Amino acid sequence: MEATLTARDKKLLYMLGFIVIAFVFGWVLIRPIVKSINKTTDSIASAQALKQQNDNKVMGLTSAQLLVEKYDEDLAAATEEYYAPMDSSEIDKMFTMYVLEFGLSAKDLLISMPTEALEEIPYKYSDERIEYDKQKKSSSSSSSSSSSSSSGTVEDEIAQLSSTGTGTANSSSSSSQASADTFAVSITKTALDAYMEKYMTVKDTTAAGITAADVTIVLTGTEFRAQKLLDDLLVKPSIRVTGFAWDELPPVVRTYEDGSVEVVDTGEKMLTIRLKLYMYNDEDAGYEAPKK
Repeated sequence: MEATLTARDKKLLYMLGFIVIAFVFGWVLIRPIVKSINKTTDSIASAQALKQQNDNKVMGLTSAQLLVEKYDEDLAAATEEYYAPMDSSEIDKMFTMYVLEFGLSAKDLLISMPTEALEEIPYKYSDERIEYDKQKKSSSSSSSSSSSSSSGTVEDEIAQLSSTGTGTANSSSSSSQASADTFAVSITKTALDAYMEKYMTVKDTTAAGITAADVTIVLTGTEFRAQKLLDDLLVKPSIRVTGFAWDELPPVVRTYEDGSVEVVDTGEKMLTIRLKLYMYNDEDAGYEAPKK
């Protein structure tokens, strides 16, 4: 028995063949192109997210650099009046020359060199001392908890950001922008505000690289010159006079060749001055200025 194809059947076969050819053409040629386009789109989205994250890092580091520069300026302004670190022989030479410049004689010079960082505590009945004691109690009670929490410094912020990965390939730009905004705000507001708050409320200089040598000077000369030297010491920002005392010098007995004796009042006095000489060493402060 023979089967004959009608014109309708031939049309159906032609359509089926066309569909098969179109399917094969799409599967072999068009499908890889579509997959490549989708992959390229994902790569572009990932690259844009990475670029946004890097831009945010640069913005955060720029803000951190501004904070570091602010710290450098404040540090320079706060320490420019201190003496550089000196040993006892250098201090002895400096004060001996200083006394001679006023036309006085240095009779004795006692120097006690510092062994640790200076801690100046406010007067016990002052408002600053009350606040100082509160801070001491607060810091001692919260020392265990603060050691596990973030310190809020710029270096910690930068380290935290640097330790964060660049994100997955499917990271969205919105999440990257949100994390970047958080970082930028924490740098420009939180860190700077915390720094300025600490800068305005600092109550002591412990571990700040500041040391003080205790010096006692015994000098003789006219009262006018000695008072002039004392007045000059009182206005030096890196020296604090802690006490002074005047003493009368006994008359000078002069014996001449003929055996006569004369008691002469020289009119000079002896002045004993006790003071602290403040020195600053940035290495003791644990700070290293950034390289330009």
